[in-house]
Amino acid sequence: MIAVRRAEVGDVDAVREIGVRTWPVAYGGLISEEFIADGLAQWWSPEAVEWVIRNGITLVAAEGEDLVGMVGLGREDDFWVMWKLYVLPDHQGKGVGKALLDAAIKALPEGTTELLLDVLVTNEKAIGFYRANGFGDAVRTPDRDLGVELMWMRLDLQTS
Repeated sequence: MIAVRRAEVGDVDAVREIGVRTWPVAYGGLISEEFIADGLAQWWSPEAVEWVIRNGITLVAAEGEDLVGMVGLGREDDFWVMWKLYVLPDHQGKGVGKALLDAAIKALPEGTTELLLDVLVTNEKAIGFYRANGFGDAVRTPDRDLGVELMWMRLDLQTS
């Protein structure tokens, strides 16, 4: 049984382990091994993970005592953005991602009208998951230019 809860600082190592185990699988063949290594060092360091737990909304999915997935939300410009949604490879396809996404939406402040995320344009598996869960093309986006490798997606929370 999967239980989703708010992450605590004591979860830093387990949350980091989700990234370390998931990133190479999720992005293998889509981006360079060097980018994967750099991303793990930058966005999944103990300090970075602790910072997001303390300063954003980070939820974890637990199966018994083990954390098997995580989702992280934060603000960019005037938007709520889902920065991370990762599930351990051996737990994918079992409803963990959907449970995390649903809990993330519920954790947003009341009155939030949309949720954005950025995704690699070549990550068909992730794009399919997000589209199946109501995300579409973003109408408005933060000022950050994503270039040609990433795209913004949007979930309208007024109709979902």
